[in-house]
Amino acid sequence: MFIRKKRNKSGVVSIQIIDKSSGKYKLFKTIGSSSDPEEIEKLLVKANNLLKEHNGTLELDFTDSNTIIHSLLNNIISHKLVGINLVLGKIFDEIGFNQITDKLFKDLVLYRLIYPKSKLKTTE
Repeated sequence: MFIRKKRNKSGVVSIQIIDKSSGKYKLFKTIGSSSDPEEIEKLLVKANNLLKEHNGTLELDFTDSNTIIHSLLNNIISHKLVGINLVLGKIFDEIGFNQITDKLFKDLVLYRLIYPKSKLKTTE
């Protein structure tokens, strides 16, 4: 579906919503007609709103995205790296290292695999 501005023989512009889902142009609804440019813009806005409502389209507003991102990042208190336990933890267990019951040992081994050159990250 789309919006069409059709100029009539009298010089008036008609605002129409056209459906082409079946392969042929089919008039869904005529919103209105006018020769005044301001009135035509109002009709176009009305047609856009009707088209979004009919299609069930949700429009996301990204005009203030920077403040939303900053507030989101400021609300994060801490993070935890859990992906290594899902992937490398299974390998750790399959090798048989899970027989060592010390949790710190497992964490040190997995973090050393993730950051092989950084002893600092491992100790953190």
